[in-house]
Amino acid sequence: MKITVLGCGRWGSFHLWYASKQGYQVTGWEPESSESFALLVKNRSNPYLTLPDSVKLTTDIEEALEADQIIISVPAQLFRGLAAQLSEYDLHGTDVVLCMKGLELSTGKRLSVVAEEEGLRSRSVSIWVGPGHPQDFVAGVPGCMLISSLDEETSVRITERMGSPLVRMYRSTDLIGCEIGAAAKNVVGIAAGMLDGMKMSGLKGALMARAPQEVARLVQASGGDWRSVYGLSHLGDYEATLFSKFSRNRNFGESLVREEEMSGLAEGVPTSHAMLSLADKLSVELPITSMVRSIIDGETDLRTAIGQLFLRPQKEEFSASLE
Repeated sequence: MKITVLGCGRWGSFHLWYASKQGYQVTGWEPESSESFALLVKNRSNPYLTLPDSVKLTTDIEEALEADQIIISVPAQLFRGLAAQLSEYDLHGTDVVLCMKGLELSTGKRLSVVAEEEGLRSRSVSIWVGPGHPQDFVAGVPGCMLISSLDEETSVRITERMGSPLVRMYRSTDLIGCEIGAAAKNVVGIAAGMLDGMKMSGLKGALMARAPQEVARLVQASGGDWRSVYGLSHLGDYEATLFSKFSRNRNFGESLVREEEMSGLAEGVPTSHAMLSLADKLSVELPITSMVRSIIDGETDLRTAIGQLFLRPQKEEFSASLE
C-alpha cells in the first residue's frame, strides 16, 4: 500500500508519521518553492515530530502521485489551484482524502465541490476530520476521528485502512454535513479564544449550546443532515478546538483580544467569511459567525458584541426544532 501526503505542514507531517507507523510506503510532497518543506527534508523533523527514515520526501509531483491513496493537507484557500494541477493526471485507481477543515473564501463552497469543479479524476474523494492534535497523537494519546465519503463502501475502505488503537476511525456518508461542520468548528474556536482573552471563559457553555444550532441550520439548508453537527465533525471536536492550548483558532481569538501577534494559520478566519457568504445565499442567520467576523474586521467593539450575543435573557432554543 502506497500513501502520499500532499502538503507537509503540521497536519501533513503527522499523516506522514502516522501512515508510516501503520506500515505503509509513504511519500510526502510539496513544491520546490516551499521553504518549510526544504527544512523538513534537511532536518527530517519539525516542532511537532521526527519522521522515520522510511518516509520519502520529494518535490516531483508525478513521482508523488504513484500512490493507492493521496492525503491532501494544504491550506483550504490554496486547494483549488492544487486540484486544478491534479486534474491533469488520471487518478482513477487512487482514493483522495481531504484533511483540510475549511470552505473556499471566494465562493463559500465545500472543498469536495471544488475538487469536482476542477475535474479531479480519482477513485473517490473523502474527508478526514474530527478532534485531535498532532502533538497529542505523537505523544501516544489516543483519539477518535471521522472519514466521510459519498458512499458506504468508500467510507469502510478508508476507515479500515487508516484506523488503529491510536486513531480509532468512525465513518459517515453525509459529506455535506461533515464538511460544513468541520469548517465551522474553527470559527467557534475563535469565539472561544475571544472569551478566554476577555476572561469570560464561563460563557463557553452558552457558546457550546448555541453554536451547533446555527451550524445545523446551515447544514440543513445546504442539503446535509443536521444531526452530523452533533458528531465528531463538529461538536465532538469542541474539546480540541475550544479548550486545547494547541488550537490555532482558539489561540488566534485570544491573541486578537490581547492585541498580540500569532504565527501559524487559523483556518477559521477565512472560513467565517465563507460561511457568511454561503448563509446569505441560503437565507440562514449565523449570529455567532457574524459576531466573530465583525470583530476580526474591526467593525464591532468586542465587549459590546459579546454583551449583545450572550449577556441578555433569552429563551433556550432546541435542535429538535430543525426536524
